[in-house]
Amino acid sequence: MRAEQAVGAQRAERDAARAAAVTRKEALAAEAEALSVEATQWKQAGDRFKAILDEWRAVRGVDKKTDELLWKRFSKAREAFNRRRGSHFAELDRQRAGARARKEELALEAEKLADSDEWGPTAARFRDLMAEWKAAGRAQKDADDALWQRFRTAQDSFFARRAQTFSERDAEFDANAAAKRSLLDEAEKIDVSDPDGARAALRGVQERWEAIGKVPRDDIRPLEARIRAVEEKVREAVDRKWRRTDPEAEARVAQFRERVAQYEAQAAKALANGDGKRAAQAQTQAEQWREWLATAEQAVQQR
Repeated sequence: MRAEQAVGAQRAERDAARAAAVTRKEALAAEAEALSVEATQWKQAGDRFKAILDEWRAVRGVDKKTDELLWKRFSKAREAFNRRRGSHFAELDRQRAGARARKEELALEAEKLADSDEWGPTAARFRDLMAEWKAAGRAQKDADDALWQRFRTAQDSFFARRAQTFSERDAEFDANAAAKRSLLDEAEKIDVSDPDGARAALRGVQERWEAIGKVPRDDIRPLEARIRAVEEKVREAVDRKWRRTDPEAEARVAQFRERVAQYEAQAAKALANGDGKRAAQAQTQAEQWREWLATAEQAVQQR
């Protein structure tokens, strides 16, 4: 009786161990199937598959038929995972190859632009190239780092040259502004009591002014305003002298009066002949000459 009980107990123990082993392998197979479909952390999932396999081999006591069925489930899940992982990395390799090819093009263009002297357009193009670089994606790390070094070296070379050129240009423009201010100090002292001498002195100033060259943007208007003021002062002095010394001024006034009279006579004659259009034209001419006459008379009166 006791022997039978012992045998029964051993059988129950074996059955329980077998059931536990089956349950464990079923759980491992189910976990593998879930990983094969859901996993995206490829290294972690791959490591987990290795751990599952090690644990699978350590689980004993499953009957052969059940074990084969469960192994097929696990093996199928592992193969599906490997295919999905392989497809992912193959696509990643294609993307990286495309990124490398694109970045090689961008690095080559950057190197061609490095020696450009077209500062504005080239700087704008470098900004576009940087945006395109970021949009190209990542290549393999070694290749990506090497291509970035090429691109960055070309970009830094261009902008360093531009900065140096702008610095030299700014220094030149500052020196030009200082030279023009010095010239203005001289010009503003021109003696306009001698209009002819003043005009000659101004002409010399203007020639040197043009030879000096460009100045900083902020200095353009103030400097131009000062030179224009000197020019206006000399011009007014010359005009005053001309009005005082012009022997033909009265003759011009008489000539203008004669022209006004002529056109008014033509207008009257045309009107008398019923030619309103010709009369209007002659009257318009008379008005124009009358304006010139008034200007000439005023000039004579102000001498």
